[in-house]
Amino acid sequence: MKLRVLKTFVAASALMAAGASQAVIVDFEGDIDTTFAGFAPLLGHNDEIVNKGFYIDALSNSAARVNGDLVGAILNGSDLAGSCAGLTCPSNNSTTFLAGLNDGLFAIGAVGDALFRFAGFDASFIGAAGAALPTVPGLVRLQGITASGGSVTQTFNLGGPSSTGALSFRSYATTGAFATTLFQYVYMYGFACNAAGSCSAFSTDQAQFAIDNINVTAVPEPSTWALMLGGLAAAAAVRRRSAKANS
Repeated sequence: MKLRVLKTFVAASALMAAGASQAVIVDFEGDIDTTFAGFAPLLGHNDEIVNKGFYIDALSNSAARVNGDLVGAILNGSDLAGSCAGLTCPSNNSTTFLAGLNDGLFAIGAVGDALFRFAGFDASFIGAAGAALPTVPGLVRLQGITASGGSVTQTFNLGGPSSTGALSFRSYATTGAFATTLFQYVYMYGFACNAAGSCSAFSTDQAQFAIDNINVTAVPEPSTWALMLGGLAAAAAVRRRSAKANS
């Protein structure tokens, strides 16, 4: 009996550990909960969408912001003419992706507030239609906030236009402290750069970017582990009492 209980405990623990380490790709496909985004696919300040167990809050950094100010959109890559009018959007992604517009930013976190690691993402700059763009048209910055209120940042150069003026998604991986730190939530925002290499955020309404395939891994908090292990112990105790009663 003790051996069976031990085997059950080990198997359940292994399953929990496997589940805790399984990465999730937030790809904006399938079931996107837009309950708190009343004008989706357009996203205004304080709107929220949920996909693959993670929430994405759309936010404005303007001092004069009000709820509903346009800061993002869920775009259909297979219909850029219809969903990306007036903009130069990445042309190498025919799926659904998220756009940060008008210097908007996003905050991403796990539903239920589990801590998580942020491993990587796909991104592209979004330019004004017909605008000449430099080799590095913009940046994306990640600012991760830990449970204790600490902050870790990492910044990525976005790819420039091709010889025909087309923009494309590229894949980016976090490194160093950012890749290994557990975050409560992560801000994602853009910079617009000029030909001289000067880049700015939250000041031009041109720091626009596209995001897709966000690679994140939620990790249960210690209290959650204790609750799960407590449940296993309780189940083992029930089995022991049942065995004694039947002996």
